[in-house]
Amino acid sequence: MKNNIITTVLIGILGAGSFAFAADNPLYGKIIALDAGHGGASYGAQYPALCADDGDPSDCLIYEKDVNLAVVYKLREKLELSGAKVVLTRKCDERIATNKERAGIADTECNALFGKKCDVLLSVHHNGNVDPNHDGTLVIYNAKPDKVFATKMHDALIAGLGLPDEGYISGGFGITIFGNFVSALTEAYYITNTAEANANLAGTPTTVCQNSGVNYQVKVGTRTQQEVDAQIAGLASYFASATGGQGGKPR
Repeated sequence: MKNNIITTVLIGILGAGSFAFAADNPLYGKIIALDAGHGGASYGAQYPALCADDGDPSDCLIYEKDVNLAVVYKLREKLELSGAKVVLTRKCDERIATNKERAGIADTECNALFGKKCDVLLSVHHNGNVDPNHDGTLVIYNAKPDKVFATKMHDALIAGLGLPDEGYISGGFGITIFGNFVSALTEAYYITNTAEANANLAGTPTTVCQNSGVNYQVKVGTRTQQEVDAQIAGLASYFASATGGQGGKPR
């Protein structure tokens, strides 16, 4: 049976503290770059959907940039518990000028910290729509070597979040077009959806980094944890596959 169903989906998503050292843990030793989309004055999608139409983003209750950062920090925490090695492209609320620069940060840090290129780069985003009832999961990739990774992430998010399936598409979007490592961009759900927004608003304010010496907080709640568990399941499934087991094929 395939790695005992990836060791019972990583012991209930890393419920066993010693699992980081298990021989059949597909995440152990993998070098994973995490990219929290947007940042600074690049807010991403916002809730309510039209809250910033007057040019004043302070009218908004939720910014995608913060939801992305919350997921990335919790995801890093669980991945490191699994024995994976993690780098972040965006560490706090800074704006990174270009997607090429983000990919460059990932490439530089993987090599500087671990002496080799990243096995994969996962860019975390959340979608937006003017319809507050619209929701769904989408995964974006660019080149053919990325497709297996995108498929694994897509399938895990659909299984974990149970939302309408908006598929996985290729077309040269965002950070996925840069770098010499396998990559994918996830849009796990729509933060403009009222139910998703309420779930985020109910989260606990959590300090994840310091911005110019000031503690920067994002909200971490049940929905964040659900997405993180799904993302980990997708990463584990990818690295347990014939392609991912080798860290992905170089471009």
